[in-house]
Amino acid sequence: MPKIIYPSHYTDEDKAIYDDLLSRGDTMIGKKLSENERFLLDLAAKMTINQLRGYDSGYTEDEINEMKRMHKEMANAGTIETPPDSFYDDVVKLSDGTTFKHPLSYPAEYYYEQNKTAPDDPDVPDVIPEDDADNYIAKQVDVMLGTD
Repeated sequence: MPKIIYPSHYTDEDKAIYDDLLSRGDTMIGKKLSENERFLLDLAAKMTINQLRGYDSGYTEDEINEMKRMHKEMANAGTIETPPDSFYDDVVKLSDGTTFKHPLSYPAEYYYEQNKTAPDDPDVPDVIPEDDADNYIAKQVDVMLGTD
């Protein structure tokens, strides 16, 4: 989960309420949310706290009505498009039709496990083998240590 940045005007109690609401939202949904879904919980929690505390958005009633009108116009004109399901499934589709799971959709633990290898694993090749004729650094180390 990314580091949470609370609004600057939140008290410690507001932060606790926010964390509790996010936790309850995760529990109610019952599955691990991707980041493109998690923002909805974040938004709902912040809206709940703002309503609970009476925090004002700073918009006048006229400005809110104008935003609603513009949104409705864009929706009716067809300029608001919903992303395809593949967007929410973290699927990348190439122009040749090939599809694969988006690399950034995996948690950090997945990559940690993928890259974790024992230092002396014989199945993992060295980047530059020590006996390679072009391995200048290994030769210089051998000269410095007097093992050459």
